[in-house]
Amino acid sequence: EFASIAAALERQIPETGFARGIRLFGYLMTEIMLAIVILGFFANLLLHRPLIESLLFSLALAVGLTPELLPAIISVTLARGARAMAANGVIVRRLDAIENLGSMDLLCTDKTGTLTEGVIHLDGWLDVDGNPSTDILLWARLNATLQTGLKNPLDEAIAGAPGEGALLAAFT
Repeated sequence: EFASIAAALERQIPETGFARGIRLFGYLMTEIMLAIVILGFFANLLLHRPLIESLLFSLALAVGLTPELLPAIISVTLARGARAMAANGVIVRRLDAIENLGSMDLLCTDKTGTLTEGVIHLDGWLDVDGNPSTDILLWARLNATLQTGLKNPLDEAIAGAPGEGALLAAFT
């Protein structure tokens, strides 16, 4: 039991696209700030300012260019999104996942029963118009059963979903 808890704590959570974008934006801002600070330092030296004055000016410039409130603004914005989602019955564990949920066009899973039973159940298969379609189930089953590598709970739910008799016979 303790080993599984320790393994879960050591597991790295993959970086989301939003977190990667924020990190890269921070690196870009740091590079620009350093370039401006170095340019300002050498400009002061070329203007024959004292060295200590040039260093202090560069330090003040670096502090002034650093966006101290950017992390707070991002956190408040994501928290407001989490609150709006909670009002609609959606609970998000990690705030940076909100951006990924917001960029989704279509979510094709339902975790019905996962919390209580630990199993995903496929309750329906609909086409793009929202109509039941055995073709959708056929293609989903084909994809799920021909999946190479590790099986995942979603593939198992699709492969084990009840359907048309001929459809079940084709995959058993």
